[in-house]
This record gives sequence, C-alpha cells and structure tokens, in this order.
Amino acid sequence: MGIQEHLWEFPCVHKLKIMGLTSHPMVDIVTEIIGKHAPDFDRDSITCKASGSGKYTSVTVAVRFTHKEQVEAVFLELHEREEVAMTL
Repeated sequence: MGIQEHLWEFPCVHKLKIMGLTSHPMVDIVTEIIGKHAPDFDRDSITCKASGSGKYTSVTVAVRFTHKEQVEAVFLELHEREEVAMTL
C-alpha cells in the first residue's frame, strides 16, 4: 500500500473508522493496533456505533500521525486482521 504523501501534511490528526462484526472485540483490536504504532493516541477519542441491523460495529478513533510509514503500518496491520471488515 502506498499513500499519496503529497496529500498529507505531517504531523496531522486523522480520524480512522474501522468496521467489523459486533461479535468481535473491535475496541480492543483497534486499541492494540493503534497503540503499537501511535502509543500516545487519545483513547478518549474512541467512539463506537452499531449498524442498523446490529451486525457490525464501527470504531472511530483520532490518531496523530507523524510520518507516512506510520500511516502505512497502521492500515496494513488493520487490513491483515481477519476481524476487521473495512477501514476508512
């Protein structure tokens, strides 16, 4: 994965939305991954919302990114987790 670095100005705060089945511990998964790559992220910024059917949960979190490789590492690890259905 390669981000278009010219569209980003580092450091920056970016809101990520991560979706997965409600049966998975999505907040724990997101906290683990984001905490590994951006340990100073604000855990109080995490919000959750269930889909209309209740089948999926979306977790939104604000992350302060300092460089391109950090963004790529977060998205790659989220993408590799089978519990994560989609990341925006």
